[in-house]
Amino acid sequence: MTHSTLHRNALASALALALFAPLAALAQDAPQGAAQDQVTEVEKITVTGSRIKRTDIEGPAPVTVMTAEQIKAEGFVTVHDALSTLNEAIGTVEADVQWGSHTPNASPLNLRNMGPNRSLLLVNGRRVADYPLPYGGQSNFANYSNIPAAAVERIEVLTGGASAIYGSDAIAGVINVILKKNYSGDEVRIRGGTSTEGGRDTWDLSWAGGKTGERWSVSYALQWTKRDPLFGRDRPEMDDSDDAAPSSWNTEQRKVGFRPFTGLALLDAGNGNRRLAPPAGACEQFRGEYYRADRLVYNYNTNTVSNTGQLCGKSADFADWLLRSGSEDWSAYAHGTWDFGDGLQGWVNVALYDSKAQWGTSPPSLQLTDGLDGGAFIDANTGRRLIGVRSFTPFEVGGMDNMRNLNKEQSWDLSAGLSGTVFGGRFNWDASVGRSRYTVHERIATVDWDQAENFFLGPQIGVQDGLPVYNFNEARWWSPVTPEQYRQFGVNSINNAASWVNQAQASLSGDLFEGWAGPIGFAAVLEAAKQGYQLDPDPRGNQDYWVQNIDRGGGERTRYSAGVEFKVPLLESVTLTAAARRDHYGSYEAFDSAARLAIGSQAETTWNAGIEWRPLSNLLLRGSYATSFHAPDMHFLLAQPSTSDVGMSDPLRCIQTGAYLTNDCGSGNTDVFYAFGANRRGTPDLKSELGESWTVGFVWDPLDNLSLSADYWSIDLDDEIRDLPLSTILNDEAGCRTGKTVDPSVPWSNPSGAEYCSTILARVNRDANGRLVSVETGPINIAQRSVAGVDASLRYRLETARWGNFQFGLNYTNLVSMKEQVYATDPNPERRDRDVRSKIRGSVSWQGELWNWTVYGDRIGSVPGVRYHWGTDRLDNPGGCRPFPDGYVPSDALDSNCTVPAGSSNPNAGKSTQRYYGRVGPAITWNFNVGYKVTDRAKINFYVNNVFNSTGWNHKDPYKLDYEFYNSRLFSPIGREVSLEYVFNFD
Repeated sequence: MTHSTLHRNALASALALALFAPLAALAQDAPQGAAQDQVTEVEKITVTGSRIKRTDIEGPAPVTVMTAEQIKAEGFVTVHDALSTLNEAIGTVEADVQWGSHTPNASPLNLRNMGPNRSLLLVNGRRVADYPLPYGGQSNFANYSNIPAAAVERIEVLTGGASAIYGSDAIAGVINVILKKNYSGDEVRIRGGTSTEGGRDTWDLSWAGGKTGERWSVSYALQWTKRDPLFGRDRPEMDDSDDAAPSSWNTEQRKVGFRPFTGLALLDAGNGNRRLAPPAGACEQFRGEYYRADRLVYNYNTNTVSNTGQLCGKSADFADWLLRSGSEDWSAYAHGTWDFGDGLQGWVNVALYDSKAQWGTSPPSLQLTDGLDGGAFIDANTGRRLIGVRSFTPFEVGGMDNMRNLNKEQSWDLSAGLSGTVFGGRFNWDASVGRSRYTVHERIATVDWDQAENFFLGPQIGVQDGLPVYNFNEARWWSPVTPEQYRQFGVNSINNAASWVNQAQASLSGDLFEGWAGPIGFAAVLEAAKQGYQLDPDPRGNQDYWVQNIDRGGGERTRYSAGVEFKVPLLESVTLTAAARRDHYGSYEAFDSAARLAIGSQAETTWNAGIEWRPLSNLLLRGSYATSFHAPDMHFLLAQPSTSDVGMSDPLRCIQTGAYLTNDCGSGNTDVFYAFGANRRGTPDLKSELGESWTVGFVWDPLDNLSLSADYWSIDLDDEIRDLPLSTILNDEAGCRTGKTVDPSVPWSNPSGAEYCSTILARVNRDANGRLVSVETGPINIAQRSVAGVDASLRYRLETARWGNFQFGLNYTNLVSMKEQVYATDPNPERRDRDVRSKIRGSVSWQGELWNWTVYGDRIGSVPGVRYHWGTDRLDNPGGCRPFPDGYVPSDALDSNCTVPAGSSNPNAGKSTQRYYGRVGPAITWNFNVGYKVTDRAKINFYVNNVFNSTGWNHKDPYKLDYEFYNSRLFSPIGREVSLEYVFNFD
């Protein structure tokens, strides 16, 4: 039977026998017949999804294998770059430079669209520490950036439930990164490249090797990778608001253009916030960063334009925003073994990682006088009530590096173990201990409010009408500051975070006895672990200076686990696998300033089963079923109150003031749209999320060197832990108090009765004037999710004596169903159209005597445009109607049919447009590389990634006004990259 590059393997399951079953097998240890002595021994291997070694690579559930050679051939430098192209990673993740991101330097994966926290990362079959910062400020997850690609031997990806083998988190699957062992020789690789569009240079240097002796071996790898950050100013096609697709421009933008982003402005609060004209030449002092601009406002109903004054507007709104973060990463790995004799072997493993990464969105800025609330001050020289707003430019702060935020990250993983045999060599055993730790030191560039006020305003000289009075030096305000002056008030907010896991494991595997159709395979495992994390945000954040996110929390929890697994041949052509496992989580100890608080405990039992049927020597029919669970993430449980400053529309005031009747609840109405605090805290009594998954499929080798496979898979999740979204809390608060929604044509319906309204109202805090002060969000077990799809693959190898060797590979995934309910009373329509529905990846390689080449391509299916209309299900509906020629977009209410009510003052009264069902994409990327063997030891490779320069700025969403103007899930701003690599091998 020929096996392909994308191997498949066993999922095993069920608690049918006890942990001590191997002892009962000793009675079966009888001498074997002479005929058996003639059988050739076939090496057995362990593949992800089972602890039982097997001779057949294919098993009851599909496993994808990506080798180190494949990663290099397809043009990828990092582990995450390669894994993110896998068809199984079909779900969306938070972008590293996305505004509001809590994890700017992390690289998560989202298998089967089940979320980054519902798949398990293993390195050499062992868990590693989570990324210390919470994903989206909510959940724990694994980072795939800190794994040295130079040390990778292969990566095995099992999708679907695997908790019966590996415990919590393995709901969507397991990614097992297997690093080099027993390696002999040395290889040095030097690679340098750049983007043909500019602004993105990359370097990679690695050394991987190993030595072996009679009783010992050591394998090692060292890698340095540097990627320059990419800024908006490096891509003129998307560095300014007016780079948005013209079809997305609203009525005002089509009439008078975009309102300039504020670089420097003074607002007269006593005169309707009218902007005061900058002095002559003031804007020109900022080296082209600013220009004198009129702030025009257009009234659509009256078709009039008013000028609210002048300011120094930014020449390019997003010039200083990052499109892709840059980093300099070091990683090191070593694995050593020692043979003690008599089948006893010891090993030790160490991995180190160090990273410095630049990231950020908006540059440091200031609003005088009162920081977050934007209060005014009185100028003693003129008596005016003023508000000052300014952004700081690169030359003022001393260069781009001082404008950027910086993450310093370190992780290390140390483990050691012993392995051997017992019962006359019939059973293999191993035992190991280890510790893994990950730390993040985050430096965020910002401005100290008090120090900035001292610099620009001087000492306060009094109070008038409740406002502070200053002798305002207006000339200083309108002039650039020097780097030395900036250092008087420019500060760095420092956040620290750490996560760790201590673990021990012992396992036993082998054949229990000879069954009627073959040996009965058995494995058992015992595990103990202690996991923890700690977040230490800057205590001055949002007190003395503004920062985007503040996450607090920390604690530890213990875990004890036991599992068994069986492999039972029922017939010569039929094999059953089964496994079961019990995981017990001890009390969670929450860290706070006063004490360590014990919070509950829980336990889960999971099992799975699989079947393999080989009716023909070249055909495997298979199926599997598994239960799985995800213990609540520690930050779901132990998060302390964490505050984010948000600005959005207040639905209750929108309704109470009547603004909802005129569609005037946007950012222009400051009585309805304003800033307030969003506070999130953990929920100690959460239950585990419970999953079920099953697969059915086949593997067929119709010809030599040709393999075909196809599998249908399904995953269901109950009691999904979700944060009540801020928008849901506010919309439902308005509904509970008024019985209305912000859309007059759509009535509000209570999803869970009076108790629900009581919960919602308790989460909202308002002042005496009815304005929002803060909103409490947090996680609850509330939702259900299910996904299903089809995977198919083809592999073919053609070897010729004259023309060299060819390899073909093609993988296809189709997400045939995706459903999700937030509340049990919600409708449950098909939602597969909301995200990527299909992925294809494939490659063709040729190897000759001296030359080789590879062509790799992938296709990510289309996604809905931002104004896509979802039909009768309006959850998270961002729009739905096409604009009129003048840019006006009518309400997408279900009964309005995109019609502007007759008799209104709207110029399009009585007219209709159409629903919008447009999608963006698909995205197709091609990589190409060619290599030449210079000598027996040296080789040169030339890579071109994204050959046809497919980028976000040439695939803009026709209705997306928000930066970056395109779907960053599909497209990249980098464009074509070229690189040259030198490879040298030596003993």
